[in-house]
Amino acid sequence: MSELIATLRRLIAESAPDPAQAAPVLTVADDVPLDTVIPFSSLIVLGTVVAIEDELGIRVTRHDVARAAGAGEGATLRRLAAMVEEIRAR
Repeated sequence: MSELIATLRRLIAESAPDPAQAAPVLTVADDVPLDTVIPFSSLIVLGTVVAIEDELGIRVTRHDVARAAGAGEGATLRRLAAMVEEIRAR
């Protein structure tokens, strides 16, 4: 999973409208809600989903993203990685 989390870090940083603003994602602990360290706005989420779909060749649904957000607790790198692994297992 650590390789997948490293990929997610890179994809989030690269897909953000302002990569400098998203740079903290490169070093944040994988269980910290992303919106506490970067403005994990809908634009960044959309860019991240598109980047995940393109790079990893999977389809991410709204339901997948909602589950990764942890019932309002906020998306973490670990939850996003679990989402990707769950989608791959379908």
